[in-house]
Amino acid sequence: MPARLLIPLAAALLAGVPAQAAAPAAGSSSIGTWSTALYAAPKPPPPERERSRGPLPPEAQCIAAILDAERAAGITDHLLLAMGFTESGRRTEDRLFTAWPWTVNTEGRSHYFPTRDAAIAFVREAQGRGVRSIDVGCLQVNLRWHPDAFPDLVTAFDPVANARYAAGFLGALRRDHGSLEAAIARYHSAQSERGEAYRQRVSGNLRWVAGALGYLETLAAGPQTASANASAGTHAAPVWTAAERGHLAFLSGLFASGPTQPLLPEAGR
Repeated sequence: MPARLLIPLAAALLAGVPAQAAAPAAGSSSIGTWSTALYAAPKPPPPERERSRGPLPPEAQCIAAILDAERAAGITDHLLLAMGFTESGRRTEDRLFTAWPWTVNTEGRSHYFPTRDAAIAFVREAQGRGVRSIDVGCLQVNLRWHPDAFPDLVTAFDPVANARYAAGFLGALRRDHGSLEAAIARYHSAQSERGEAYRQRVSGNLRWVAGALGYLETLAAGPQTASANASAGTHAAPVWTAAERGHLAFLSGLFASGPTQPLLPEAGR
């Protein structure tokens, strides 16, 4: 869960952060009731790039988006990927380790939804009850403390926008606090004990990611066979064939136990 920062960063820290997105269209869902304007919202991904890669199954979306955000931000050790598993990691019913795009944490509990629409409906219901501190998406950006991060909830749950914003926020924290270790801790909490516990979990996941990188890159690539990609020209995401999914489950199982294991939110925050 991103840091609950109460002190605005200096204007110099905003250098290099993408320009503010346009205001949401009429009828779109507002995601915050305060506007501190600490950070600008990321620009949406170029449609040409999205078309060239094609849609991906939910299991692949966060991993692919985070890898892209790391390349854009110059993160070479896959730290953001380790943070993704710390924030929204799960093991699916067919035993694939991944970061889940339709994850929401509020009132001390993580929720994993099958679709973006279901996640958005849950957030709107919580906001209707007066809940303001809600973490969303691959990197669990907090809607109360980052009300201007995204123009609407649809964008907030977009893996590319979510990962890009998190990468920019982490970079700003590093410039503000002088070290990567402090930035990681502050991403979660300004309280030193909570922040340090989070940093240690990220360090554990960083070791796991280093060993499982081949599996994660295979997952991020999405379905490869012609039959699996038959729906790529439609709005529906393609699915893996039984053989592809079995191969992914086998690779994922190789990293289910051993010297390092993924530390997931559902295992305790």
